[in-house]
Amino acid sequence: MITESQLHQLAELCRQASDIEIMPRFRQLEDTHIEQKLNHNDLVTIADQAAEKFIMERLHTLYPDALLIGEESVYADATALDQYQDAELSFVLDPIDGTWHYANGSVYFGVMLGVASYGKMIGGIIFEPVTGHYLWALEGKGAFDRINGTDQPLRVGRHASRKLSDTMGCYSFGVAKGDEREQALQVASKLGRLMDYRCAAAEYRLLVTGAISFVVFQNTLNLWDHGAGQLIAKEAGAATRMLNGEDYQPQVAGKLIVAESEARWQELATLFNSN
Repeated sequence: MITESQLHQLAELCRQASDIEIMPRFRQLEDTHIEQKLNHNDLVTIADQAAEKFIMERLHTLYPDALLIGEESVYADATALDQYQDAELSFVLDPIDGTWHYANGSVYFGVMLGVASYGKMIGGIIFEPVTGHYLWALEGKGAFDRINGTDQPLRVGRHASRKLSDTMGCYSFGVAKGDEREQALQVASKLGRLMDYRCAAAEYRLLVTGAISFVVFQNTLNLWDHGAGQLIAKEAGAATRMLNGEDYQPQVAGKLIVAESEARWQELATLFNSN
């Protein structure tokens, strides 16, 4: 459905959008260039909108029959999501994942682009505008970190022999509400060092490059935040499922555990289910 050459062509579109629309505005935004969506922590900038328009127009030229799903366009009109499972070829774009970071001058943001066929991810890219490096994967062919034109294979599990309490991971326990708040705090107290980047692109990178042992995502798990990342994580050898054991599905709500090994996933699931 899509070749390695085509995937790198897509990464080049992300690079062009970064060079033209994203990086020239980085740390140059005015207040009028930033808007709230759902709340003061959920932002969209002029760069998000411009980068999405840039990439989407070029995708339409290259693949005129493909379904195009972008975070900002879906926010305005979600009907494209209804066609995802039935589309022979889909592109799923988050033009700037980690907009809060971008808007506040922090470097933890990325462009995420997934390629799917009939609701199944077959290709994924996480492009890093600040460095120009990107993670990429094709279904069944492994995951790689392309740095200055050279591919480095990705494989999780560097810390698989450590006790769970001695690991580092990402878990956004601070967003838990109501009855889940106490559980989240109890679980967090039994883990090692925890971080919350509020940026799936950054957290998937940390996991698949072996820097951390797990990521626990929660609440609504948007396709543009997780489609590409899920494929890259799987191709790098990670165990990734919802807390109830089911595979990730677009727009579901709940906890998604992405771990460096099946044993680590089971440890985390047991910890959540026993608290």
